[in-house]
Order: sequence, then structure tokens, then C-alpha cells
Amino acid sequence: MKLSGFWRTGLVVVAVFAAVWLCAILYWRASGATPGGGQMLLWLAAVPLGLLAGFWAVGRLRAARRRAPAAEAPAAPAEALESDAERFHRPLDCLAGAVRLPCGETPEAVLAALPDAPRPGLHPRLRDRDGMPVFAAFVADLDTDAAADALPQALRPDPEQLRALALLEPVALELFDALAALLPPLPVAEQRVIAGLRRSEREDVREAVQVRALLPASWPAALRQACDGRLRQLALDAGLDPRRVGFEAMPMQGAADVWRLLDRLGTAEPDGAPWQLLLACDSAVGERSVAALADAGRLMDGRRREGLVPGEGAAGVLLRPPGPATAQVSEAAVALHRVRLCAVDPDASARVAARASAALLERALRASSLEPDAVALLLSDADQRAGCAVEAGSAAAAACPELDVAVQAPALGGSCGHLGHVAPLALLALAAAQVRSTGQPALALAVTAGRERAAVAFAPPDAPSSDHVSSPEVSGQAPDLAA
Repeated sequence: MKLSGFWRTGLVVVAVFAAVWLCAILYWRASGATPGGGQMLLWLAAVPLGLLAGFWAVGRLRAARRRAPAAEAPAAPAEALESDAERFHRPLDCLAGAVRLPCGETPEAVLAALPDAPRPGLHPRLRDRDGMPVFAAFVADLDTDAAADALPQALRPDPEQLRALALLEPVALELFDALAALLPPLPVAEQRVIAGLRRSEREDVREAVQVRALLPASWPAALRQACDGRLRQLALDAGLDPRRVGFEAMPMQGAADVWRLLDRLGTAEPDGAPWQLLLACDSAVGERSVAALADAGRLMDGRRREGLVPGEGAAGVLLRPPGPATAQVSEAAVALHRVRLCAVDPDASARVAARASAALLERALRASSLEPDAVALLLSDADQRAGCAVEAGSAAAAACPELDVAVQAPALGGSCGHLGHVAPLALLALAAAQVRSTGQPALALAVTAGRERAAVAFAPPDAPSSDHVSSPEVSGQAPDLAA
């Protein structure tokens, strides 16, 4: 390689000198001029050397411009997307999580399956526009009849919408049961004797938990409203006092919307903040969704290896604002540190994107006072696309050199396909379950949400945290959820 470069440079030098000498000699002969020593030195030595110096300077300038994006890569995470990025906030407590995914029905089952989980195979019925079977990650033998029966008859949801709702219901039931067990009980109403009659003093009960159903924005408003009503009924069946639980159905365009919501929740003032129960579901395993991906040129097929594999799933997490807690809550709690966000140029190379993601992971580690070698798991949402997989693996190796990337950095999308806005909550539920079972810190990294990247650190509740000691705005007490 060096030899070819040497000969290439030599040929350029010879060509420049030959061209200048030839032009100078032809001019002198045509004009009949007799050049002196100074003119010969100028045209036969100085001019060729000047041209070569000019060519060299232009080449260096062009090379510097080509290297500029890579040189500026470390500055990419500085374009932070978090609100009030310079402030520290105490971590939230992640009390419970639940998932229903193609590779498992519990966080523990998914974590156990991920290292050796098979890639999504061909769907038995779905076809693309050419009549060829498509790859899809789906939950086998999913019964959607109960979900259809629970909806008003006027609604006519698509098969994939019914699949998403069928996946959401067991997740919601599991978390409602966990919430009922962890939520502090209401105080016993005092009884007084007034005019010879025993009366109970009425207690003012305020909202203690906010349930947010994160549903696809493509769904009609009537379907989202029906889902909200179904969740209210499930919460009532779980024994939750309707006076203490508020509900909101939120349309989500994609995973980036969920990460921004988590950032807002993590930076909210803890005083008076309710617990948050976040639920998400989606399914692209249906003819409508497959056709939409194909029309947009985003479906993976024989001609487009970097396309998306349709997936489906549901996930949810129960989060509590920082503050004193009961022994039962403390036992279940995992410290969910603040989400870190940044934007990556969509035209950036894989190396630049990997550097940005690695820097984002390092920011998450510094903010949570975790050492890289203490991290036992780094879970990403990377899928089968080579670009995402390389970025996630490279970022993991750079931020946590002691990790065995092949074993300790599994990619959720590799076996579950494209989960859309379900992926953030699935990552949170899985990482929190890992920390809860092992007592060791974990990281989650999102690399599939378009140009945006997200990283979040998880730690056992007794781990030291700069968020606890450095933040002047965390001195407030936790809300009294019993009232």
C-alpha cells in the first residue's frame, strides 16, 4: 500500500515538472527568446514546485473537510435533548415491570432467552406485494377473542390492533395487582359521636397514581378511548380505589416520544408527584401494517436487508417518585436514573454514531456515579439491521470495556423485531428485572429511534448516586400517597 502511494506521488511530480518544462521550452522556441539563469530557475524549478505545493494544500484541505464530521463526533451528545440538562435529579424507583413479547411472557423469561433467541422467521400467512412471505416476530397462538368482546360493537379494529390489545391486557392486570399490593393503604376513617349518633369523618382522597396508556397515534381516537375504559375496568377488578387512580390515553408516534416522556417524568419535582404506571402496546403483524411498511420502503425482504422486521408486544413499568418508602416498596425498588438523550446526524457514518452512543452511555454512568466495570448487563433495542447492531455493540465495548459484548450486551430487537414505542418500556422492565435479581447495575441503550439516542442507568436502591448528593432541588419530601 505504501509502495503504490510512493509511485503515485512520484508520477504526479514527474508529470507536473514535465508539463511545466514542456510549456516553457515551447514558448521560448516560438518567441525566439533566450532565457537567462533567473528565468530558467523560475520556470524549471520554482513554478513546478509551487504547483506541487498548491496541489498538496488543496488535498490537505479536502481531507480535513472529509474528516470534519468524525472529528466533531464527540460533540454530538452535547446537543442534549433532555429538559434542563445541567441539573441533577434523584432517580425514580422502578417498582415493577411486565412484558409480553415474542420471545417471552415475563422479564425473566425474556432475559434468559435473549442470548440464544432465534431470529424472526417467515410468517405463515402474511405476504408482501410480490406474494412472497415476510419475516415477522409474533406471539404464537395469541387469542384475540376476549379483546374483541371487550370493545364496543361499533368499533371494527384491524387484526393487528386486536393483537396489541390482547397483549396489553395481561400486562395491565399484572401491574395493577402489583400496584394494589404496594400502594400504601388509606388511613382508617375516624368515628365521632355527634348528637348521640356515631359518624365517620370523611377523608379527602386525592389521586395517588397516574396510569398512562401509550397507544399508537395511528389508532382512531374512539379505539384509544375504548382502551382507556377497559383499563379502568381492569383496575377496578384488581381492587384499586378509583378515587386514587387517574387515567390518560396518550398517542405515540414512536419510541422517541416515549423517551421524552420518561425524561419529563424523571425531572419533575417530587413534591406532590403521583406514582406513574406506564403501559404500551403495538403490533405490526398484520396485512395493513405490512403493506404500510412496504409502501414506505421500510420492510425487510430479499432486496432490502436493512429494512424492518414487523414485531409486536406490550410492556409496562410502575414508577415511584423519590422519597421515603415502606419496607415492601424498598424491597421491590430499583433506582431508575435520569434518561440521557442526544441527537445523531442521520447522515453520520456508523463510526460517528457509535461514538455518540458511547459518549451518551458514559454520561449516564457519570450522572449515576456508576463505574463501567460494575455494569453486569447492557441491553439495547438494536435489531437485525447491521448498522444498529454494530453501533450498539461498538458503543457497549467503548463505554464498558470489561463487558463480554457477545453475552452481556443482548439486543432486544434481534429476536422481537421492530417494537416501535413499546421498546423503551420493554428495555426498562427487562433491565430493572435484571438488577432486582442480581443486585448489580445495568444500562439500557436505544439506537433505533431515528436520529435520537437514549441511555439510562439502573442500580440497586442502596447504590451511591451523585443524583442524591449533588442536587439542591431534591430536598423535598415524597408525596403522602395515603391521602
